[in-house]
Amino acid sequence: MSDLHCEFSPEDFTATAFTSSVGRVIRVTGFGLCPSAGWELSLVSTNPGVVPHPGSLWLELRERAPKGRGRVLVDTGVEAIIEDDRATEIVVRFSWREPFAIPVVEFDRFGDAVRSDAAAQPAAASATGF
Repeated sequence: MSDLHCEFSPEDFTATAFTSSVGRVIRVTGFGLCPSAGWELSLVSTNPGVVPHPGSLWLELRERAPKGRGRVLVDTGVEAIIEDDRATEIVVRFSWREPFAIPVVEFDRFGDAVRSDAAAQPAAASATGF
């Protein structure tokens, strides 16, 4: 664990898509293990340049460290809501390490998973704090 960054794993993130008559919305949630309390995390849309897979939506995870630092490990949540009609995976980028991808799981209006090629993989089970 570094004092400069929180630790993140793809297993700690989920991406869930809901489609209605208004459009399709993807909710991305996750958490990181931060070196102290008070860290602020955000996911922001980013353009990586030429995207080799048009079904990928790229988000950058940004961190803001607290001013005062105590040494205690803290799970810190992050969430983003994105309108997108075609993404089948979310790529989470970092400024200090390699990115990772998580699948988008489709849900119908009743909250049931829709079986499709886009949602063939289960969502990570470890992000249950939301």
